[in-house]
Amino acid sequence: MNNRQRFRAHLAGPKMLMVPIAHDPLCARIIERAGFQAVGVGGAASAAALLGRPDARLLSAREMADVVWRTVDAVGVPVFADADDGYGDATHVAWTVRQYESAGAAGLFLADRPARRQRGRTVGEAVGEAEDDTVVPAAELIGRIEAAVAARRDPDMLIMARTDALAAHGIDEALDRAHRCVDAGADAICVAHAASAHQMRRITEEITARRGIPAMADASPGVMPPPTAAELQQMGYALTLYPTLASRALARAVADVMGELSWSGDAGPLADRLAPFEEFHALARPPEHREAVSPPGARR
Repeated sequence: MNNRQRFRAHLAGPKMLMVPIAHDPLCARIIERAGFQAVGVGGAASAAALLGRPDARLLSAREMADVVWRTVDAVGVPVFADADDGYGDATHVAWTVRQYESAGAAGLFLADRPARRQRGRTVGEAVGEAEDDTVVPAAELIGRIEAAVAARRDPDMLIMARTDALAAHGIDEALDRAHRCVDAGADAICVAHAASAHQMRRITEEITARRGIPAMADASPGVMPPPTAAELQQMGYALTLYPTLASRALARAVADVMGELSWSGDAGPLADRLAPFEEFHALARPPEHREAVSPPGARR
């Protein structure tokens, strides 16, 4: 079973799949070592890691595909990737899918946001505030999904459709889009911006129970406090992402350590807050690399 088949098997299994999005390939290894069965690649984390900027469509499809490749190369678990709006029209969507597939992604998701959106939702923004939640017409989303399904070479490559229509147009419109995406060949669905547990259950009843299609929980639902993984599983969800958890953890840890170093000028007391050299090098140099660089007869 390859990673694409393994990813589909996870979604079909009884346990909901938790997918943290990695800040970079080293972070992806840490996520894998922590026991997660898949790793994510997302626009916000990649923009922060590569550019030190928010997700404002500054990275191209090719650059994102390169992030996918580097992440796939770093881990042994499936990699699930954010393909945003497909980076343009149907031709660009097909190109994006081919690039992600060649990079080794187990699956990707496409959204119905406008192709030239200016930014993603920033930390602290409530559901419905980001970019006034405009979405493209339903036919355009269906076209993106049809183009993606037609473009993939490996039928095990999972294509997910994400709709943001609920916040602006209501749950009936969002579910109508979801059903039409399933009819167009989508393998999984995400209906974002659910405002209540009742809406979340309705989504899984319509998509999973009725259509037999896995549903992904919105990473930032309008339900407070956010449901736990166990609660999402009980609702019928197959998958959830954690988009910036790793990036924010890294930012806090580095800020704290560097702030103290700047103030004290003494790195010695920081040792207990750092990964030991052996642990760091074990992450940065996996076994196959150590085998390749060690001279014959060297002690390992």
